[in-house]
Amino acid sequence: MAVNRVDNMADKFRAFLNNLAIDNQAIISERTKAVTRAINQQYWHMRSDTRNIHFLGSYGRDTAIKGLTNINLLAVLPGQVYKRFQSHPGNGQASLMLEMRESIKHISLGAYINSEGCLLMPVDSLTIEIIPGFATDKKAFLYPESHDGWRWATFNPLREIEAMDEYNYKYGGKVKHLAKMMRAWRLTYQAKIPGMLIDTLVMNFMDDWEGNSTSFAYYGYMCLDFLEYVSGLKKEQLVWYAKGSNRKLTREDDFGAHAYTAYKKAKQALQLENEGSSPRASQTWREVFGPLFPV
Repeated sequence: MAVNRVDNMADKFRAFLNNLAIDNQAIISERTKAVTRAINQQYWHMRSDTRNIHFLGSYGRDTAIKGLTNINLLAVLPGQVYKRFQSHPGNGQASLMLEMRESIKHISLGAYINSEGCLLMPVDSLTIEIIPGFATDKKAFLYPESHDGWRWATFNPLREIEAMDEYNYKYGGKVKHLAKMMRAWRLTYQAKIPGMLIDTLVMNFMDDWEGNSTSFAYYGYMCLDFLEYVSGLKKEQLVWYAKGSNRKLTREDDFGAHAYTAYKKAKQALQLENEGSSPRASQTWREVFGPLFPV
């Protein structure tokens, strides 16, 4: 009987991850390819709909889930464009953003630059953010930053994606799976924790979790232990650093209480699973992860 219950729980978590899969891939592909073509025509004089563009954020790290509302695109521009705007009279960074908005107007009349200087393109229920970047050394990029006055800032988002892929491979796919499931927890509890911080905590946790070589049958225990780990983080710790880029990540709010509440529910769900009360266990898992958990 114990084997049957474990198999059943494994099937539940497989189905749960299937339910979390992004369901608007077609519109994402269509609109981002249109943006890519427009930018490549404007700046690279080519018609490619794949080159010189990188997906960033949770979508780029492959940890996004159904209901995704934001797509971040890094548009890599030629070095001579940087030189042109570096010597531009007045505010070169803001002028570049305005020029880029003009370059995509024919595919999106609603494209705009918000109060934070971000170039945004609304598409149905999605918002695509387009970030112009200029390649430097070590996979880093210069980009226009508007905080505290416009300037050129440096970031290294591709190394973050590589770090996520490396960890996920090392631990047999569990890193991305856990990051996705914890986004469902975040949504259910309205916990204020950035996606990159979730991904970083998952990677930190997986290095020390004694079950990091286990299979789907232990995913319930993995979620339980991770929620316990998050709820036990010191409230005084306000800063973490992203794997790969060492980018500073800050705590927006105390999400530990939400994690502890979900931890108690997960503990109850596992007890019900072990007692053979699978339907009741599934309902309790829904109290942790929301309606996408299968019943």
